[in-house]
Amino acid sequence: MRKTLVFTTVTIAALVAARWQARAPISFAAAEQIRLRAHFDSVERELRARDVPGLTPAQRAARTRLLDILHRYQVRGVFPQNIDFPDRDVPVFIDWRGTRCGFAYLIEQTGHEDLVQRIAATRNNALAAELKGEAEVGRWLTENGITLAEATRIQPTYGCNDRPGGDCAAAPFPSTIASDGYKTASRLAIASNAATFTLSVLDDHLPRRTKGIAGVASGVLGLAVGAPYAGNAGGRGMFARWDAGVGAVSLVLGIVRLATPGEPAAQSRVSVGPWFGARGSSGLAGRVTF
Repeated sequence: MRKTLVFTTVTIAALVAARWQARAPISFAAAEQIRLRAHFDSVERELRARDVPGLTPAQRAARTRLLDILHRYQVRGVFPQNIDFPDRDVPVFIDWRGTRCGFAYLIEQTGHEDLVQRIAATRNNALAAELKGEAEVGRWLTENGITLAEATRIQPTYGCNDRPGGDCAAAPFPSTIASDGYKTASRLAIASNAATFTLSVLDDHLPRRTKGIAGVASGVLGLAVGAPYAGNAGGRGMFARWDAGVGAVSLVLGIVRLATPGEPAAQSRVSVGPWFGARGSSGLAGRVTF
């Protein structure tokens, strides 16, 4: 019976751990690159499929070359960063590293680097539609067989990395925030594990099997609450790592208690629990008594 119970407990714990295994959070830069590549791929397909009967053969050829350049830009995947506007997404003609946006890159690659530098120096965060009055921009559009509306479609805006440690961390990224509900669940999980540790160490009247079952149950609870977010930053990640760590220890101790026979009188006692230092440090503390 005991072996069956232990096997069932281990199997359930393994399934829970596998189901709730934390995914590594995607970085802001990676998410932006995915978004922008999808944007440029969509724009390229859209413009290639568009019927443009009013263009001359020279304009058609220039338009095709332009879309080929846009394709290479999308595949290369090096895009500007917005580090100046944490409260909104904006166009960035040339960023602080010198990286060109898609619109700027097209203009530059068709031999108009001077125009790119002038726009960057005077209207670096302007939308393409706002350049309507620029005569040189108008000539470039006509030469290459695209409209101002199409240029506006090509030009994306760029978000600011507001995650902790990001370039403009004005507000925490949602995946780092521990909601009130998550804080409550986390505290319940830690309290459950702490109560199990206390009962295991202080109450000698409880049967070993009862202590083991309580340890396994509280351990599984801690892993279920903590494992999905253990890789996150910020408050949510901190709570999650505590839950998962304490839960794992409780689960192991519970399984050990279920798998071994009754306690002999001289058996050593082991206790593990949260530890908080005087200067804000924290960790797990263990004690062995004989």
